[in-house]
Amino acid sequence: MVKKILYFTVILVGLLFVVSCDNASKKQEVAKQETKVIKEEIKKDGLTEEVKSDFLKKGMFIAKSSGKTLKSKLTAAVDKGGLQNGINTCNKIAQKMMDSLAVVYDAKIKRTSLKIRNKKDKPDQNELSVLSEYSKIIKNGEKPKPQVKELASGKVRFYAPIIIEKVCLNCHGKIGENVKPQNYDVIKKHYPNDEAIDYKEGDLRGIWSITFNK
Repeated sequence: MVKKILYFTVILVGLLFVVSCDNASKKQEVAKQETKVIKEEIKKDGLTEEVKSDFLKKGMFIAKSSGKTLKSKLTAAVDKGGLQNGINTCNKIAQKMMDSLAVVYDAKIKRTSLKIRNKKDKPDQNELSVLSEYSKIIKNGEKPKPQVKELASGKVRFYAPIIIEKVCLNCHGKIGENVKPQNYDVIKKHYPNDEAIDYKEGDLRGIWSITFNK
């Protein structure tokens, strides 16, 4: 009887040892796979946290200063000649201002969206990916954050969300409710294929997309 007990004990210990080794082997394999994924991600991006932080600060400064300048000019135009004057002014100065700032900061400055007003602002595949990502984040009730990514070309791109504020609804809200029909007629003269309406406060209007030479 004692021999049988010893026999089964030896077998049980042996099985436990095999199971333990198998689990340890699986854990090691999972760890290797995770390390591989991390290394691939680092290789794919190629940007250190320090470099990302630097471009993040540059992008934020440009986006904020550009937005502030444009808002200031539009406010002055509206105060001077009403909303229609603001719409006409926006059409004349927005792109020129972006181009001028691009020269100053040596970067390509762009605002794009899933619903564009100006066909020149059509998003590329990288921008579409970020727009989709930000849209999902907002639908989940969260706030999207600015980010920096390296492009396949080796250039670095900064992205930041543009959120609809109450004042934006005068040109981007619902026609007849937020947007006066006569004002939208002026918008359509400048942008016949306009898609940028029917927004609500808090919606994602689009993104800043600022591309730097690395």
